Amino acid sequence: MEDNRMKLTLLSPRGIMDARLAHAPRLDTLAGKTICELSNASWEYNRVFPAVRELLQKRYPTLKIIPYAEMTPDRMDIDNLDNVARMVKEKGCQGVISGMAA
Repeated sequence: MEDNRMKLTLLSPRGIMDARLAHAPRLDTLAGKTICELSNASWEYNRVFPAVRELLQKRYPTLKIIPYAEMTPDRMDIDNLDNVARMVKEKGCQGVISGMAA
């Protein structure tokens, strides 16, 4: 008897998530920290980042935020993880805000 079963491979439309990569621990506070914005230039990034930046700076007056335009002026910059890591280190970022979803 012939086996006519079909084998399917299902792929997530979101892409493959590598669960082996752990997130860095949360900062205990944002006061006095340097936070860098990383943008992929999607969905209203030019409106959302300034709004979030303003709210955070009101809440944490000693917080230093390096805007996305200084960090990732070209959308392709964010796709190169080595480049992003270098920029984050050079700017002394202690935390990162990344966005936006497409």
